[in-house]
Amino acid sequence: MGWIKDKIEGFKAQRKLAKQIQPKNFKRLAQEIRDLAVLASHLNPQGKDIRKLIRNVMTEMDRLSELADRPEFRKLSTGKKILLRQGLQESREQLLDSIESAPSPTQTIQ
Repeated sequence: MGWIKDKIEGFKAQRKLAKQIQPKNFKRLAQEIRDLAVLASHLNPQGKDIRKLIRNVMTEMDRLSELADRPEFRKLSTGKKILLRQGLQESREQLLDSIESAPSPTQTIQ
């Protein structure tokens, strides 16, 4: 009976992974990162280097959204998609951290 449970758990893990690496999920994550980059640019408008970096992030997320629609994207190996997803999640976390650490626009407590 234990082997049946193992098979079911393995099947569930496969389905979960398949959902995570679907192109629509990459597009959603890319759009979220792009939106966070826009927000970060509004919170820290002074730094030229930061603005350039944010523009690059926005451009790359637009490119990723376009690539996710192409048949070539589906042909990428599962391992490469997992690595890409992990990289996107790390980028998302870094953007969230930078937004949280941005200085307050006013001295007045809201």
